[in-house]
Amino acid sequence: MVKIHPIPALTVNPSRASEITCVPYDIVSRAESRALAQNHPDTLLRVDRADLEFPDSVKFNAPEVYQKAAQNFSHLIENGSLLKETKPSIYLVRMVEGKHRQRGFAALADFGDYASGQLRKHEFTRPDKEDDRVTLIRHLGALTGPVLAAYPDLPELTAQMDKIESTEKPLAEVTDERGVQHTVWRCPDAAEIVKLFTQVSRSYIADGHHRAAAAARLAKEKVGPLGILTVYFPASELRVLPYHRLVLKLDLFSPATFLEEAKKVFQVTPSPSAPPDETGKIGLFLEGKWYQLSWSADPKSDPVAKLDASALQDRLLGPILQVKDPRTDARLDFVGGIHGTKSLENRVNSGQAAAAFSL
Repeated sequence: MVKIHPIPALTVNPSRASEITCVPYDIVSRAESRALAQNHPDTLLRVDRADLEFPDSVKFNAPEVYQKAAQNFSHLIENGSLLKETKPSIYLVRMVEGKHRQRGFAALADFGDYASGQLRKHEFTRPDKEDDRVTLIRHLGALTGPVLAAYPDLPELTAQMDKIESTEKPLAEVTDERGVQHTVWRCPDAAEIVKLFTQVSRSYIADGHHRAAAAARLAKEKVGPLGILTVYFPASELRVLPYHRLVLKLDLFSPATFLEEAKKVFQVTPSPSAPPDETGKIGLFLEGKWYQLSWSADPKSDPVAKLDASALQDRLLGPILQVKDPRTDARLDFVGGIHGTKSLENRVNSGQAAAAFSL
């Protein structure tokens, strides 16, 4: 059973929604954050990524960065951009992009679910990123970024979504720069949603492992939040974007010899453009060319071992490049799928990276 709790929340002032909402902090670089925040003094990016306020000589985790984040957060409360709810609630969140619609319930995940594995994880966290979120939460006294989780569809929960969507007045609506329409409703009967979630067998973290780990870490110290801020999406509606990998240096390998090593562990096929985004295929961009990497997965292997990211790590990055821990290896960087594969090409072509993998 999945245990959730209502959120003692700050919600966005509807008249200020377009100025406050922002992309997730971890899919943009500092330079990209600066560009997005330009002419938007009240964007939440100035809280989640306050390093954009400083020159590159100041580290992202410098004390003054978190102090600035706290100042910016207080400013949003004081100027009425963020409003304190009168009581804890659960919220329905809807995102519409083109023909795709996905809806989820925003609530607090129970720490017991996280500790027991009822809220399932599928990746390790990077210590520096986890420490960053821990320090930010300490300074803010709040969780500003949700974990994204999936759960097996439950008809009764879907019926609640349909009912709220058709009968309740939205709390806030905004369309972002990419044309995605975001709508939030306050659920009128939080207790019913909590009760229905007990019929769900388990849930799975799709994105936000660092946010979840940071909140759970603070809970152990008894100084953290009451739960993990999470949006639960039914699996049938969820669309998860890729999380690409960049290899900054090939060390002793030339591009040609690295490609030969890849051919020993993958079926490598030249591709005129980035390979299609589908399970069991990885794109490699090297020296201005795309290749498709494929392989035959062992049907008996662990579900996590079947993931594309696991295949890349276990077959190539680990044994060939000696990347023992992708969480801490300075030769790796990650790019959110929101940017598309063009950004991977740009990073490699500019010399910022030696190779890119699209997953």
